[in-house]
Amino acid sequence: MTEANDPQVDWLNTVAHDLKTPINSVRGCIELVQQLGSLNERQQHFADKALNGLQRMEHLVARLLDISWLDAGMALELAECDLAAVIREVVEMLRDSAEQRSIRIHMQLDDHLGLIQADPQRLVQVMDNLISNGIKYNRDGGQVWIQAQRETDRVVVRVRDSGMGISPEDQPRVFERFFRSREGVALKIEGSGLGLAISRAIVHKHGGHIWLESTPGQGTTFSFSLPLEISEGGETMVEAQQSAGEAADSREDYALAVSSEEHDAVDDAIQEQREMSRVEPAGSDEP
Repeated sequence: MTEANDPQVDWLNTVAHDLKTPINSVRGCIELVQQLGSLNERQQHFADKALNGLQRMEHLVARLLDISWLDAGMALELAECDLAAVIREVVEMLRDSAEQRSIRIHMQLDDHLGLIQADPQRLVQVMDNLISNGIKYNRDGGQVWIQAQRETDRVVVRVRDSGMGISPEDQPRVFERFFRSREGVALKIEGSGLGLAISRAIVHKHGGHIWLESTPGQGTTFSFSLPLEISEGGETMVEAQQSAGEAADSREDYALAVSSEEHDAVDDAIQEQREMSRVEPAGSDEP
């Protein structure tokens, strides 16, 4: 594992943090212009596009900080975690993006799911990545199903969508950093190719496993399992996790993961501006 004082990790962390200052400055200037008076339709159009571009850049910076955190081998902030509450929180955050495309989100959460030992904020990231993918790579009017159940010594979460699916050739690579499936690239779906790599690392850091099943044209199911309890803190937990994760990888190579979450946000924002172009919330339906 990369050491916390690795020069490359320090450099990445510094760059990501330094990018925040100009991004915030530009955002503040645009918002100030909007507050000075009414903008005409054309001015508002470009202001909105600039803010959308900044939002994608902020998202990419957050991804880089996550990569830096992972490469530095930082410990999880373990606590008693209500997984059902985490899932509901993420669904609520993504409700608008799902409704914009008439995509219905269904939840089936085990009544006895209970509490697990985990890092709640990191699990929010995992669920956000998986459910966001289920929306982005879906068809208009499609559906996303979320299941969570408790087993003897672990919990298992599944996110299934009715989207485009992943080709067998791409499935073994979708957890790689910066990899994007050919389907997503061809349809110009936004993404950086980091979301799934980060999700996989977070799940493994908890001592869990993540995998997928996908049929092109029919959809994809992402599944991950987490132990109810893991060793606390630092190196011992990470090392135990790594051996478990490597074993899981060998079992899961036949079906790695759904289309990559996002391509380079900065390049996309620049190109889009140059071209000058512009759930049902949690239900109880079963997949």
